[in-house]
Amino acid sequence: MQETKRFASDVGLILIASIINMLLTLVISIVLGRNLGAEDLGLYKMTYTFYGIAILTGALGIPSAVIKFVAELKDDRQKLDQLVSSAVITSFTMGILFSIAFFLLSDMIAGAFNMPMLGDLLRTLSPIFPFVLTGSALFGLLNGLRKIKIYAFISILQSGILIAVTLILIYRGLGVEGAIIGMVASSFTACFVLVGVCRKFYGLTLIGYSKNARILLDFGIKMFGANLVNTLNSQADTLFIGYFLPASSVGYYGAAANLSRFFWLFPQAIQTISYPATSEYYSKRDMASLQKMIDKSMRFSAVILLPIGLVLGVFAEEIVVLIYGQDFSSSKLPLQILIVGTLIFGITCTSIGGTLAGVNRPDLSLKASAVGAIVNALLNLSLIPTLGLVGASIAMTVSLLISAMIFDIMIIRTLRIRLNLAWLAKAVFLMGLAIIFFEIGKDLMNHYFIGLIILGIYISLTCGIILTKEDMTFIKRLVTNPF
Repeated sequence: MQETKRFASDVGLILIASIINMLLTLVISIVLGRNLGAEDLGLYKMTYTFYGIAILTGALGIPSAVIKFVAELKDDRQKLDQLVSSAVITSFTMGILFSIAFFLLSDMIAGAFNMPMLGDLLRTLSPIFPFVLTGSALFGLLNGLRKIKIYAFISILQSGILIAVTLILIYRGLGVEGAIIGMVASSFTACFVLVGVCRKFYGLTLIGYSKNARILLDFGIKMFGANLVNTLNSQADTLFIGYFLPASSVGYYGAAANLSRFFWLFPQAIQTISYPATSEYYSKRDMASLQKMIDKSMRFSAVILLPIGLVLGVFAEEIVVLIYGQDFSSSKLPLQILIVGTLIFGITCTSIGGTLAGVNRPDLSLKASAVGAIVNALLNLSLIPTLGLVGASIAMTVSLLISAMIFDIMIIRTLRIRLNLAWLAKAVFLMGLAIIFFEIGKDLMNHYFIGLIILGIYISLTCGIILTKEDMTFIKRLVTNPF
């Protein structure tokens, strides 16, 4: 129970940090959308998309490798020092190379997408890479050591600086460029703090650099492949929209995508903790604990996500207009379609996304992601020219569902465990009934009132379906004695 409480406490800290970070990032999106319009929001989204792809490429999977090996070697300080030092040195070197490449290739990228302003934004972004890649390796160290309070604090600090610098510069007239400068400033500060804080957890050394770099890259490149394909899959819709449609369309779709991916906050917080825990359990061959962790991760994700999905799906238009303004009402239908994929993927895949890597099979994650990415690319190419944003939403949803199904099958076959998802099927069926009753009831009485009643009934029924007696007992103990 003590380890379970620690797991839940760590997830809670990561979740709080993730929610704060998401809300602060969402503020930037809202300010750009409301004050500068969909076109500037689209430029920001495109810049951020290339940033995300570059970060994953430059990292070469090293942060994920650091988490795994630190979790396994945290009692051997000498090996830990050598491993982390190799990760930091390699990450910083890759960051310098990527800064040079981004600066030199910025106009070519902008020309390919017929967005001239994109070149200036990419050049402004280029200094960020040494700091963000080095910081990622050090965040991996904190995660592997389960120093979650420090991890969460620095993560929140980074987001706080991002929003402060960004808002000041936007309101001083720098527009999208101000948001990019905010990204650079926040990453520099976070890296500086991480270097200072992590000095007591490892000592920088060149001993064994080549050997440990090979170990990190051997595992990391497999993770890099899976992570890169996942990122390309999640950003493919944005890239294809940017290629086929104007920047304003990227902005409208970006609003829907930002809201739909809210569902991944909670399962991503679980994954942050479950990944090093999986490595630890598997190294000890504690399969019972591993089975239990996987099952609980899915169940608790579902209890949180399904009611939120019901609310966001039913009141999609009101929520989009409230946040982004009336001009973004066309984001409603793409959002409702995206919810289906992000909801199921978040419950059945994101929460346990580090499982295969934790048991030394990141290659299987790559295969599952690759199939989804191919499906997504083909559907985007065929649907966006005719259906526009709706086509992109359909493509993303189908690819997420296929990826999640393949991933779960691979977990079952690799770990020889059971994934009983009958409870999820029942809960999704109830959601369908809830939507039908809402559509009938909203014409008979106030739609907010009937929505609240249906939501209350749905939460009550789904908790009974999803949570076991053991889960309920644990939640009661955690509420009454959280620490």
